[in-house]
Amino acid sequence: MTERPRLRDVAALAGVSPTTASHAFSGHRPVSPATKAAVLKAAFDLGFVMERDAGQRTVGLLLRPPEAIPGFASGSDAFTSVAGAVLVALLGAGFSVSSFLTLDDIGAQVGRLDAFVLLHPRRGDEVLRALVQRGIPTVTLDRDPDDEEFAWWISADHVANARTLLEHLLERGARRPALIVGSTRNTYLESIAGVYIQEMRSRGLPVLVRELEPVRGQQGGAAAAESLLRTPTPPDAFLTSSDVFAVGAIEAVQARGLRVPDDVLVANMMDSVIAERAVVPITAMKANLQVWASQLTRLLERRLNSAAPLTSHLRLEFDLVERASTGRRRPGSEPAS
Repeated sequence: MTERPRLRDVAALAGVSPTTASHAFSGHRPVSPATKAAVLKAAFDLGFVMERDAGQRTVGLLLRPPEAIPGFASGSDAFTSVAGAVLVALLGAGFSVSSFLTLDDIGAQVGRLDAFVLLHPRRGDEVLRALVQRGIPTVTLDRDPDDEEFAWWISADHVANARTLLEHLLERGARRPALIVGSTRNTYLESIAGVYIQEMRSRGLPVLVRELEPVRGQQGGAAAAESLLRTPTPPDAFLTSSDVFAVGAIEAVQARGLRVPDDVLVANMMDSVIAERAVVPITAMKANLQVWASQLTRLLERRLNSAAPLTSHLRLEFDLVERASTGRRRPGSEPAS
């Protein structure tokens, strides 16, 4: 096993003395901003972690979807629910937790973090790649679709969950279900789009997709739904990847004098408070966040204990929660074959 980098290695790479490097971390003596920056960069490049008392473990929590913070500002609580559950599980296991969006946010925390937890990495995620290359223990919720070698992840079974929700719409009589999906490249969104397109083509049904930047929120969802509703053969159902997209779709349906669910069905991939409390409560797939978070925490502990990588991965199936947005089958409709 490669020996873990030490403070003297950080000092050598930064071109300073071990004492100066120590002061850069401790703050006991002043060092120039340039020197401190050089020490922190060297520490990160080497994957250095400061020695401390046994039992003191600090984790960096990285929320990778770029829409997470703007989405919260626009009303979506899906990412905050997941991040909150993971945070509580980590604290309950005795970890101290610092949260970040990018590696640039880590700053003076470099060298004080024993490991990282990444939530929903993107395709070809540069943060995950940087951490792995430096040998920093890391686990992820969802996998990077581009990284077949990284083994420290658990996930939802997004394929099964998307298929369950789509089949629900078809069973309720939908013959032209449309998909409104975010454009971020990650396992969650790509799985939804892949299942939808495959199922529509296999059933001989039209493929009706609108892809948009998730940060466009409810307004973007309404615009996407409106663009589909004004076509000569509009959709009779909407499957959405975001709760605010679903709320926007309901808004667009009602603006055209139509009703949900009588004229158009609406269902969302992830349950949330927004879905539950919408003007027409929205059918959605509900995750057991406690199980998800506790399993991710156990995976992190396994990683820190230098156990062997997993050979099989937990993929959680969600529960279908039926609400008013799909609450009625249209008269005379039969399930699609």
